Amino acid sequence: MSIGLWIIRATLLSLAVVTGATYAHDAIKHSEASGLLIESTGEATPWTHLQINNNPSAFQFAIVTDRTGGLRPGVFSEAVDKLNLLQPEFVVSVGDLIEGYTEDRQQLASEWNEFDSMVARLDMPFFYLAGNHDYTNDVMAEVWRERYGKSYYHFTYRDVMFVMLNSNDGGSTHSFSGEQIDWLKKTLNENKGSKWTLIFTHAPLWDRDEQDRWGEVEALLQDRPYTVFAGHHHRYVRDKRHGREYFTLATTGGVSSMRGARFGEFDHVVWVTMSEDGPIIANLMLDGIWDKNVRTAEMRDLQNNMIDRGRVSAPAILYRDRFSEGTAQLRLKNDADIAYAFSADISSLGGALVERATHVEVQVPPNEIVTIPVPLRVPKAMSGNTNLAQVDWQLRYDLNGESIEYQGEEMLAAAREYPLPKLKGFSLDAELSEWSSTAFFANAPGAFFTTENFSGDEDFSFRWSAGVTDKGLVLAVDVVDDDIKRDESQNYWVQDFLFFNIDAREKSRRSIKQTYDNKVPGDRSIAVVAPAAGFEALLRGNPGVPEGVELSAKVTDRGYAAEVYIPFTVLEADRGGKWDGLRINVQARDNDSGEYGMVGREWLPSWGHESVVAGSGNFYRQSD
Repeated sequence: MSIGLWIIRATLLSLAVVTGATYAHDAIKHSEASGLLIESTGEATPWTHLQINNNPSAFQFAIVTDRTGGLRPGVFSEAVDKLNLLQPEFVVSVGDLIEGYTEDRQQLASEWNEFDSMVARLDMPFFYLAGNHDYTNDVMAEVWRERYGKSYYHFTYRDVMFVMLNSNDGGSTHSFSGEQIDWLKKTLNENKGSKWTLIFTHAPLWDRDEQDRWGEVEALLQDRPYTVFAGHHHRYVRDKRHGREYFTLATTGGVSSMRGARFGEFDHVVWVTMSEDGPIIANLMLDGIWDKNVRTAEMRDLQNNMIDRGRVSAPAILYRDRFSEGTAQLRLKNDADIAYAFSADISSLGGALVERATHVEVQVPPNEIVTIPVPLRVPKAMSGNTNLAQVDWQLRYDLNGESIEYQGEEMLAAAREYPLPKLKGFSLDAELSEWSSTAFFANAPGAFFTTENFSGDEDFSFRWSAGVTDKGLVLAVDVVDDDIKRDESQNYWVQDFLFFNIDAREKSRRSIKQTYDNKVPGDRSIAVVAPAAGFEALLRGNPGVPEGVELSAKVTDRGYAAEVYIPFTVLEADRGGKWDGLRINVQARDNDSGEYGMVGREWLPSWGHESVVAGSGNFYRQSD
């Protein structure tokens, strides 16, 4: 059945407006085109014109974007309720509908059932599209086909062609299969008469260094009017390519720093009115309605070069043993070709004293770095990781005659820096005999997330330490786990494992606040998949396991122990020279047999979590 048969077209109702009990027929003004009847009031009229905006060829639909990749509960469900108030003719998705990324069919069924129950509340049709969280491995692909059939398809409504692409079916994430490209070519040839083509795909491959087959997609579209919609980045951008509009949407519940419209970080649904001249876009958000230029590609690039990836940052004051006073810095790195104005208000937290002006204003020239020193002291010496002051900042620049403004906040923090002890007579054997018992750090009390199956430290806990030999860094961990789960048929993240985050860059880089949208590339992860009866421990890494990294692990009477050796050459490559310190964090995951879901424990909150203190987890290299 075609979609035109299931969606009821609006019918034009005549409207009569009268102000008196009786009136003559010739006093009625009549508009044939609109069916409008209205009382005439002479030459002067209290209306602008009578050409009612009711083109029968136009229609409205809505688009929802990323719900997952760090789901914030309740947002998507709220969007469903609001869509029912707005009453679009149908709703289209750009993917990432479930958290996915698992081969556990029970987990996938639970997540899809939850999602399906939400969209079942819509009064209008909902069109699915696969994102990387929905369709990555073979099991997820099988589940998709069983539940929803095709992972790429098309439909036509009122001579507008909707093409739903799967940007993950090419054998790896963010890739198109040859079969899909062949299908697209055939489908476009069979629909040459469409007055407009709307392309929906999860990953905006045109924005990636590795564009896979996107050039082939554009070549097939080049002779027709089209518009492209995608998601994945969780940040809105309007761009133009080949004279056509390309939209990367923000979120409808996925992880986001939610810094607002100009950052492209907001929860929204996109309201599309399909006109004779193409789609008219409105972004419907909780805090207002913005047009399609809420964030353009030019604004995105300027934001990236002025603000993101640590360009506006506040490296923590690193201290050893005790902190009484020190100087924090606001670091402003402008990599754009235009200047901006920066102002900030600095307020004390927890009794810390700000020694200089609490309001600052500076001009930051193009392609320059400006640092603002902020001396701080505390009434009583402290030990630990603490936010001392809050910086509420504004940044403004002019673009094409318009003033573009951003607001944000940074914390000025003091973080303790620990020494890396030298290990004598070390051998890589997972015995932990070379380690002093006082050298170990315990995981934080309780579990930081997914605690449903957590029954206490005897169920799952860990302690860890770090030290150096003459040629390398050694990381040791002692895990308590009453049920070690291993399964070679499963990905390691649904087994028992732990991982180290390691950042060997200079202090100004490894000591800043890192968030989902403001992460500065440079740290690496080394994962240890737990040993178990009949299973050896495994090393995994992101990016990869560097050459020379070695592992020793063994099952113990309470769980397992491991030592990981990392040559200094790896740290020097990350640092770009001789390294002087490291930032380290440790996180572990526990998956028990017969229990759904994992328990996660951490030494510190993950570096991207709002509660983490900038610079926490730093270690210094002692003199040789």
